[in-house]
Formats: sequence, C-alpha cells, structure tokens
Amino acid sequence: MDFGLTQPQELLRDSIARFLAQDVDIERVRRVMDSESGQDEAIHGQLGDLGITGLLIDEGLGGIGLGMQEAGIAAQEMGRAAAPVNFHSSYVLAPLLIAAADGGERRNELLGGIAEGRTLVTPVLDAPIRNGRVDGTVLYVPDAAWSDAFLLESGGSLHLLEATVAGIGIEPLQTVDGTRRVAEVTFSGIDLGAAESLGGNADSTRRAVHAAQIALAADALGAAQKGLHIAVDYAKERKQFERIIGSFQAVKHMCAEVLAEVEPVESLLWHTADAWDEGSEEIEHLAPLLKAHATEVASQAVTMTTQVFGGIGFTHECDMHIFYKRVGYDRQMLGNPTALREQAAAVMYA
Repeated sequence: MDFGLTQPQELLRDSIARFLAQDVDIERVRRVMDSESGQDEAIHGQLGDLGITGLLIDEGLGGIGLGMQEAGIAAQEMGRAAAPVNFHSSYVLAPLLIAAADGGERRNELLGGIAEGRTLVTPVLDAPIRNGRVDGTVLYVPDAAWSDAFLLESGGSLHLLEATVAGIGIEPLQTVDGTRRVAEVTFSGIDLGAAESLGGNADSTRRAVHAAQIALAADALGAAQKGLHIAVDYAKERKQFERIIGSFQAVKHMCAEVLAEVEPVESLLWHTADAWDEGSEEIEHLAPLLKAHATEVASQAVTMTTQVFGGIGFTHECDMHIFYKRVGYDRQMLGNPTALREQAAAVMYA
C-alpha cells in the first residue's frame, strides 16, 4: 500500500505552507509570543478563509469534509511554521466531539462557526462534573482565556458551557511553549443546568482524542523538520577557525542522524492517519504509539539540532529555541510517551 500523498494532498500542503510563509512568518510568531495575551485573533479568520479550520467538518455545515490525513498535513505545516494556534484542540478535537454529539441546530451552528474561524470552542476532557454541578480545577486548558465556550466532557457525555457564565475562573499558566497559551480553569460549583447538554458517547470521545493525538504528533514532526532545516542552513554559513562548520564531520554526522531518525516518522504518521480515516480498530494502539514515538524522536531531534548552533541556540534571539519548546508542549499534551505506551500495551495485550 502506498502511503505517499496524493496530488490533491500535495496541493493542500503547498497551499497551507505558502500561506504560513507569507502571513504567519517567524516575526509574527514572535510578536504573539512576546505579547501579554499570547493571542492573535486575526489568524483564526485567516485559517477559516482557507478552509483549514473546517477540514474535518462536513461540507453541508461550511467545512471541507476531508479526513485525518489532510488534518495531519495541516498540523505538520503548523508545527513547521510554529503557528500560534492550538490546532489539535480547536480544529480537531472540538469539531469531532461536537459532530458526534446531539444538539440539532445548536450543533450545526457551532460547527459552522468553527469552520469559518469565528467560533473558538475549548474541549475540557474529564471535566469535574459531580452531583449535577461543575466544581473543580482543570490545568493546562488550551486557549481558555479567549474561548467562546467550554465543551465539558465527562464519561463521554458533553455539555456546552458559555465562557461568560459566572463562576468560571481563568488563571494563565506559563509553560515552555510561548506559541500556544494554556490556563488553569476553575469551575466554582456551577449548576450543570447552566450548560447545554449535547449528548455524546465514550467511543466518539476516544476516537476524537486519537485524532488530536495524531495532530500533535504531526505538529512535533513538522517542528523537528524545521529545526533540522534551519540548523543545516546555519551550518552552511557559520565559520569557525576559518572553515564552514558544516564541513566538520561531527556536525555532518549530527544532522544526518537527525534526518535518519525523523524521516521514518512521516510514514508512521500517514499509516496512522489512514487507519483513523478507515475506522480501523488498530487506531486504539496506533494513535498513542504514534504520538509517543513521534514526540520522543522530535524531542531528541531538536535537542541535537540546537547543539549545531552552540551556545546561541538556547538564546531568545535564535529561532531554534521556538521549535525546541514547541516540541516540548506536543510531548506532554494528551499523554506523555510513557503513559501512551502503557495505554497502547493495555489495548494490545488485553
């Protein structure tokens, strides 16, 4: 079976890459990182205009109706550009959860808004819902400070809680990655009646989480590939002892080793995305294994490519640290490598 990209998928990749290169360059990324809010409101509308926010949403609701392979392409390019967007949360996990839920017109309205890039819904998995109330604190919630609504998931059931409801406390958290902000969200005994029930089920939730794991793996892969690219470019220009450092055998070997480790991850990514699109039961172990392997390889890759720059690689002025930190975020969200391998083993040897 050929897991290479089709011509339409190649065109999609080229279109996304061209947009990100022209409109979301590293200077724009740095402005977002250095801002107090860490938010670029315009980018969501721009992504909506290109159809990127609606890749996984049906055409009848304003989306494009494509699959996880196409979403993986978008996520990989997002990582390559260090785009300041929680793509895995806002445009993979949220629309998939909502699409599998009940809710009639409200469901369709939400999906239409997401597809256009004008509605930002933040999923909260394992929400603290007890005895008919939302009461507790959730850490590291993406985009919490500017979300329009929280999609609370508990035991497969979904409840939509508008961000303006009284009793929601949001405390921004500082993490390693400045391109994507998260927050501590506290729900202070909010009556569940203040939220809108959307139904849902555990199987749909698990499938949506697997999709988000694939997106995070793709993002980490893109960031690692970009890190290698800029390290090689630097090695071709930087001189030491009147020689280009790229001519040093140690630097050559370092870059070659990174390439040899990173490139095979792409095949695993497309295999896993294909399994998700086909509804294969293998996705139960493939998705966690992909994310575990991809983020671990990417972590090692950006560590090595940062060393090509020497001491300057760890400074704020060097772009390399942006991709190094981005991979760190991808590694921890929705399960670290150890936890995900244990999860996959439990499925495979049950």
